Amino acid sequence: MSSSPRRVLVADVDEIVVALISHILHRQGYVVDVALSLTDATASLARSRYDAVIVDAKLCDAVAAFPDRLARTILLGPPESDSPVFATLPKPIEFGSLVETVAACVK
Repeated sequence: MSSSPRRVLVADVDEIVVALISHILHRQGYVVDVALSLTDATASLARSRYDAVIVDAKLCDAVAAFPDRLARTILLGPPESDSPVFATLPKPIEFGSLVETVAACVK
């Protein structure tokens, strides 16, 4: 019996960062949605459930509007606050750490 692919939202204002993370996670078998603004991130979180949310610190207000999602959130860059997120990854992103952190988050 095969399990369904895990869904991940990647939210960052930098299109290159979003494209790179999306590419890496697609190759790992994840279904990836992207958001390039606070508005897009908030809308995505409102309409879909995600196994993990990867969000730039500048867009963390989108996740703050959905406190039940914080335990599945991976914050990119220095935290803007003491939000109880799953993990924080510094930029520039080390892709091995990204893959390991996402895998641990979706378990």
